[in-house]
Amino acid sequence: MPIVKIHKDLSFGTSPDNENGLQLELKYDEDTKTSFGEIVIPGHFQGHKANHIHPGIISVMLDEVMMKINQSMNLNVQTGELTIRYLQVAKTDEPIYLRGFFVKKNRKIIENRAEMEDDIGKIIARAKGKYIEIDPLEEG
Repeated sequence: MPIVKIHKDLSFGTSPDNENGLQLELKYDEDTKTSFGEIVIPGHFQGHKANHIHPGIISVMLDEVMMKINQSMNLNVQTGELTIRYLQVAKTDEPIYLRGFFVKKNRKIIENRAEMEDDIGKIIARAKGKYIEIDPLEEG
């Protein structure tokens, strides 16, 4: 009998099984092709300044909220390009709100956008993502 390998999702951004990750919970609205979620980032994800979320963590969250759109649209993709514009300081231990927007699909390239806001609606960061569609038969 062949051994079946079961892949466990340990995504740093979204997996509930990764106890060291963000465990970001995202939802998708099919009518508007948008994704959204909220999270409070604990202090151990801070950067060089106390109570400031590390910019790498911000980029992970923005990528994940855009990736949720792709997954919800049954697109098998990987991140090809990610552009982030940091506008404000994102603070640890305070609510962060994420929104992702589907933009377009051209051949094998999917383009999305995302925003991160604080609890008073001030935009902390914006992102543009390009995702490359992958043939599932070519995955290893």
